[in-house]
Amino acid sequence: MLKRLTVHLENVEPIKTPIGKDGKVKTVLYNTITVRNLKSQARINQALTDIRTSHTIAKCTKPTHSRWKIGADMWYTSNETL
Repeated sequence: MLKRLTVHLENVEPIKTPIGKDGKVKTVLYNTITVRNLKSQARINQALTDIRTSHTIAKCTKPTHSRWKIGADMWYTSNETL
């Protein structure tokens, strides 16, 4: 079964992108990275290591969060649907 890894990033700079032909600008924040088609836990760990070399993984700060405890790295895996 294939897995998908989703990682939340910290300290991400917003990017301004033009929209339409009127010269309007929209601010976009890309604060997650998704890696698809991972076949094993070893590949998931390798993908996390690769992401950590160039980005900072966000830490959970909300005490009422249902997925993570305070101070835990914010990433998760889910089953890939075909």
